[in-house]
Amino acid sequence: MEEAPLMGVNPNPRRFAPWVLGSTANGHDPGQPFPFAAILEGEVVAVSVLFADLRGFTAVAEQIAPRRMAAFLNDFLTVMFDVVLARQGMIQDFVGDGILAVFGAPSRDPDHAWHAAVSAVEMQVALQYLEGRSRADRQIKPSMGVSVHSGEVFAGIVGSPRRQKYAAVGDTVNVASRLEELNRDLGTSIVMTGQTTALLRDRVEVCSRGWFPVRGRSRPIEVFELLGLRD
Repeated sequence: MEEAPLMGVNPNPRRFAPWVLGSTANGHDPGQPFPFAAILEGEVVAVSVLFADLRGFTAVAEQIAPRRMAAFLNDFLTVMFDVVLARQGMIQDFVGDGILAVFGAPSRDPDHAWHAAVSAVEMQVALQYLEGRSRADRQIKPSMGVSVHSGEVFAGIVGSPRRQKYAAVGDTVNVASRLEELNRDLGTSIVMTGQTTALLRDRVEVCSRGWFPVRGRSRPIEVFELLGLRD
């Protein structure tokens, strides 16, 4: 049997356009009952968490007008939202120029690790698309680091009585957000933990970059660079 070809980290943007074809809010399948009880009461569920962050954008913000910066940032967040939504993900937070997305909650997704990995690749493609649109503005040369980690979280309504939201919280979320920082040191674009890689098995092409300490964790974790997806 012929081996499936590798889909590299920079595939053709046309393969996933239109961005949101057939998707609904938070990627929920309209044919399935929405888990309102789980949202209200909360539950522990296995998910994959993706964190993406623009590199060097703070320095760029010092050199361009606030309106131009806001326009690019709005374009960036809009396109990335659509990429995640198309893969059944939920955008939990926009943190400045960063994005925190969850796959597998509130709607169950047994393939959450795969959808997170595909989203990571497609987000890099989308960034190239945005770079092409802003090519006339030489001050904006965006690059982005993405991380993916899988594990259990508590997912439900959190907050104070005055302000609440649905969110996934726990060590899995913390690791995903802190893992992204390694992209800068390793010179990578997408990194994943061993937990995510184990779920994906032979569906991805990865390279182990070693074991690294993660801020706030007592034990180091093995970090893999995502080189490509087996289509």
